[in-house]
Amino acid sequence: MMEMLVTVVHHIWRATTSLLLEDSGLVVPSVSYELHKKLLSMAEKHGLTLERRLEMTGVCASQMALSLLGGPNRLNPKNIHQRPTVALLCGPHVKGAQGISCGRHLSNHDVDVILFLPNFVKMLESITNELTLFSKTEGQQVSSIKDLPETPVDLVINCLDCHENIFLRDQPWYKAAVDWANQNRAPVLSLDPPVNEMEQEIDAKWSLALGLPLPLGERAGRLYLCDIGIPQKVFQEVGINYHSPFGCKFVIPLHST
Repeated sequence: MMEMLVTVVHHIWRATTSLLLEDSGLVVPSVSYELHKKLLSMAEKHGLTLERRLEMTGVCASQMALSLLGGPNRLNPKNIHQRPTVALLCGPHVKGAQGISCGRHLSNHDVDVILFLPNFVKMLESITNELTLFSKTEGQQVSSIKDLPETPVDLVINCLDCHENIFLRDQPWYKAAVDWANQNRAPVLSLDPPVNEMEQEIDAKWSLALGLPLPLGERAGRLYLCDIGIPQKVFQEVGINYHSPFGCKFVIPLHST
């Protein structure tokens, strides 16, 4: 008998999809974007600020990326001549800031990181803060798709999409980034992908959800979940009867029931 690991009783939740925690067979149901947003807002009121969530997301995403790149078999201080290359595709929003945070940690672990971020006159403070830190690494920042590698990289991390502003997809830089990723043929990790109604335009092999999974489309690939540090009682305050599925890990694999 499977145990329901997370029960959502809040009135704005709609039953969509349930996922299994791969290691134990426990069930983790997805939640609506509205409830997920309310959960993050409540956590922020209690001190889990955007900056702290960005750091947690960056650490977890980079740990997952390092594993996908080969872990200790590929990333070893003695193997610096075989450093993997990761292309980070970031938009001008919080999800882009999450990607920049991830890129900083990857660069700190001897990964060659190329960060694409389009030029904008005014950037979010969270992005400018993350860029300042990223600029102190050996990572490379570019604003033109022409400056991305023509040959396949080891991994593409997709942070182009925003949960709430689909109009970015009409921008030339967005279309160019999508075309580049689809032509590069490298495996894609999507970070915090949008819900299925906003199906992303780049096929991901893996996707990493934050805290609780959202209902995602087929192009999200294999789903993983990361712990961004939300305390149990914060879940309860938004109507979620929650018990952590993470055990000793910060990133866990899920699959559809």
